[in-house]
Amino acid sequence: MSDVTAAAEDRLLRTEDVAKWLSVSKSTLVRWRQSGEGPAVYWLAEGVPRYRAADVEAWLAARSTARPRLPRRGVAHAGASRG
Repeated sequence: MSDVTAAAEDRLLRTEDVAKWLSVSKSTLVRWRQSGEGPAVYWLAEGVPRYRAADVEAWLAARSTARPRLPRRGVAHAGASRG
């Protein structure tokens, strides 16, 4: 791994940066952080959370296989009777 690649993976991102990257609101990311559901967070000081790019990538990879997709409400399932 080159020094440039390692530096990019270890780069610290602000809440705003990660929220934009994931296409979610900052409040959603804060809620995930508070519930322990989101990517790992590092606290530089009180009120100064930061995320490592590599941790966000790992969190995304884990989420891609974590849960099966549930059907949307109101959509009939294949083979379901329509009584």
